[in-house]
Amino acid sequence: MMKDKRKKVPLWLPYTSEITVKKTVIHFAYKGGTCDIDIKDTLSILLYGNTCPLPHDFLDVCVKYGVPICIHRRNMPKAVWITPSTTTTTQEDILSRQISVRNNEKKSRHITRKLLDAKFKGMEWLVPYPFDFKKATLPQQTMVAIEARHARVYWERYYALLGYTGTRRGKANELKSILDAVSKLVSGVLLRYIVYHRMSPYHGFTHTPNDYPSLVYDLMEPYRGYVDKAVFNAVLEARNAGVSDPKELMARCITAVEDMFDEDVYVPATRQLASFQELLHGSVLALRAYIQGISRQLIVPMPGKPNGGRPLNVGYRLYGRSAGPTDFWARAEKTSARYAEKLSLSLH
Repeated sequence: MMKDKRKKVPLWLPYTSEITVKKTVIHFAYKGGTCDIDIKDTLSILLYGNTCPLPHDFLDVCVKYGVPICIHRRNMPKAVWITPSTTTTTQEDILSRQISVRNNEKKSRHITRKLLDAKFKGMEWLVPYPFDFKKATLPQQTMVAIEARHARVYWERYYALLGYTGTRRGKANELKSILDAVSKLVSGVLLRYIVYHRMSPYHGFTHTPNDYPSLVYDLMEPYRGYVDKAVFNAVLEARNAGVSDPKELMARCITAVEDMFDEDVYVPATRQLASFQELLHGSVLALRAYIQGISRQLIVPMPGKPNGGRPLNVGYRLYGRSAGPTDFWARAEKTSARYAEKLSLSLH
């Protein structure tokens, strides 16, 4: 696990015009202001819209501290990723294990099932869990087909409830641009954790192409519904406040997701209170534990309610507060109830 326990945050900068570096501190000028960040406290950097040339010392310090850079422009179907190299050590060659499990049909199918099961449950605030996914043994292609059908229904309703036409994979519009930018923000966080733990971001299980960081999008699946709900709420709140400028709407949605990252949730898998952002790290740790054989199954950390029974042998721990002799369970109950209420569908 990561030894540096200081709070690391993702950075989003629209239309960056200047980047200067002084040791580990980076100064950015962007449309809307300026900011100075310490690269040691940064998870990932998303540069949105037209961006100035990237200085060599900026690239060097990002590579040195393992911070991925994503350059994303509106109406572009693919983003540009600058990532640190994936490395291995003689002590632990996790990359070889990852590729071996990927090539094992049974294990790869297990990973896909667990990730999609969590995704469908996280999207139940908007559409029901697909009835035909409950069958215990499904071929990989069948699971992917069910996911595609489920996604069409999900996005049709999502767009309709917010008063937009089209779908997620349709032509570019205001909502699609927001969702694309938010997706890049979340994927940058996951990419950092994947690279840190010496896994290959280009060898996924559900998404199998190797020409983009497919593992990132695999591990994003369980949390899409929660991120989408944060955007959904932000759009409704902005509309009620009379906001019509697309750039301000984009900024509000990004801020809403960043705020969600900092919220505490109760995690039944590890019986801990942790920030939502730590769930993203936990998904990498969970996959790593399964790949290493520490855990017999992939147990994805998700928000939930405190429950009884024996603790699960998940093979990993999150950075967060664990059960103890104080008011932990009372806080856990309140936290899970608050989060469940926030996830409920409300159009007001």
